Amino acid sequence: FHQNPSKSINIPNETGNNIDHQNNISNQSTSNIHIIDKNRSGTIETLRNPINDHHRSINNKKKQNFIEYCCRCSRRRALMSFITLLYLILFGIILAIILIIITRKTKKTKNIPSLEAYLRWNTSAITLLGTTGIRENTSYQLSSPYGLVFDLFGDLYIGDRNNNRVQKCNIRNLTCTTVAGEANAVSGTNMSDLNGPTYFYIDTNNNLYIADTLNQRIQLWNYGATYGKQIAGITGSGGSGLNQFAGPYGIAMDPNSNAIYISDFNNHRIMKYFPGNLSGIIIAGENGLGINNTQLNYPNGLLFDSSTNSLIISNYGANNTVRWKIGDSKWTIIAGSSTGLTGTDSISFNHPISVTYDPMGNMYVADMFNHRIQLYLVGQSNGTTIAGISGILGNISTMLYYPTSVAFDNQLNLYVADELNQRIQKFLRY
Repeated sequence: FHQNPSKSINIPNETGNNIDHQNNISNQSTSNIHIIDKNRSGTIETLRNPINDHHRSINNKKKQNFIEYCCRCSRRRALMSFITLLYLILFGIILAIILIIITRKTKKTKNIPSLEAYLRWNTSAITLLGTTGIRENTSYQLSSPYGLVFDLFGDLYIGDRNNNRVQKCNIRNLTCTTVAGEANAVSGTNMSDLNGPTYFYIDTNNNLYIADTLNQRIQLWNYGATYGKQIAGITGSGGSGLNQFAGPYGIAMDPNSNAIYISDFNNHRIMKYFPGNLSGIIIAGENGLGINNTQLNYPNGLLFDSSTNSLIISNYGANNTVRWKIGDSKWTIIAGSSTGLTGTDSISFNHPISVTYDPMGNMYVADMFNHRIQLYLVGQSNGTTIAGISGILGNISTMLYYPTSVAFDNQLNLYVADELNQRIQKFLRY
């Protein structure tokens, strides 16, 4: 303002009329006040109202603060959204892992019952061949049946021990023929004779490798032949030499090398014979009779496990079943006692005489003096009795009397050589 604001200032307007600035100013809002200044050149300039500038500055700051606040909120929301997304992803991963584990467990749970359900047999058997308690030598009757093996055509071979022959039986029409030894049950030492045959092995060509036990030899009977060929042992001469046996029982073959393994019962050892060799090598049990893991004790039934290059041995006198890996100097126990003790519980044997495996790798043991067949699922050391009654002998359909061997047909029906009942028992799977 000018130095004397009390004086009236007349400023011509655009129309040429004078305006009383002093009077007019009182009639206008302070918001419309303009500052008039005169610069050095004498030109009058209208300046902005400082009050408006102040309000405008405050408003601008508020806007700026609001914008900054919004930006901060946006960043916070973005951060929270990102964290939430991470949590959701993590939760999804955890949920997926849980579902996978549950699914796998469900599959395993489904497999176990189905396996257990698959491996069930009637406890009452059907007498398939033989007459209970009666020794006979007709084609369908037996005298101390021992070994049992199915061939590739589904025919059942029986080591008819005291009839000195091996019988081939069609289980569909129950007709039997003699494929080795004399049909009339006469024993002998000729190449056409057998004397107390026990166990045998059938190769992929249906050739028979027979433990001719009382003749102390191993006989090869080619498919369809009427006489055998001696491939190991000395006929009628038992002994402990590398070309002799003292009661050959179990017999197995390595299909890759065609080497045969024989359990030499009274010499407490396992012998290995390569094709064409009349002398063998001791592959297991060269330390004599005993129960420690470098010895054998009347070894009987025998299997070769090609997947592990090992022998599964029924260690009859030590009351256990053991695995002896080829080339090792000792066995590892599969089932039974490590100290030679007998028993009737699920972890014990009383003279296990033979062992068989099914296609799934489960083990079956003919527990002879316990008059039962024991099943051991893969990886388990507790057995389940699937035929016979533990420790009780008998001749009814649910009982056994010195079982010696087990075999399965292609439906996994169970066949048992029930030695002193003079019969083959069939337990139907259901």
